[in-house]
Amino acid sequence: MNLEKKQRILEQIRQEEIKLGRPIKLRRYLAEVNPNIAEAQATVSKLYREDNPLDAKTIAMVNLAAALVTRVPMCIRNNMQAALNAGVTHEEIGAVMAHAQFIAGTAVFSASLEGLETILQEHQA
Repeated sequence: MNLEKKQRILEQIRQEEIKLGRPIKLRRYLAEVNPNIAEAQATVSKLYREDNPLDAKTIAMVNLAAALVTRVPMCIRNNMQAALNAGVTHEEIGAVMAHAQFIAGTAVFSASLEGLETILQEHQA
């Protein structure tokens, strides 16, 4: 990997960080370790933003919900700030949090139910 390409990618990340008003730690780390991966990630991110039928506020709420169910603190923090920056209100963030908790909890319950039914059937036999 040539140094010029790495520097170009790091500068692109710096510009995006200024635009977002927050650091992009993972992409910056990837650019240091493997600039090709960081460049590919930026390309995919750009493709998702192009021709997207969802507005920025909706995308921010979907991203926040995904961050909440994956339970990664840095992602939650960054996506919460991005949601606020996109105009999501505190009430809407609360609603997203409640929906994410409900859906994630339902998924855990559904996955657990199959195991519970198997155990109950084994004990009845």
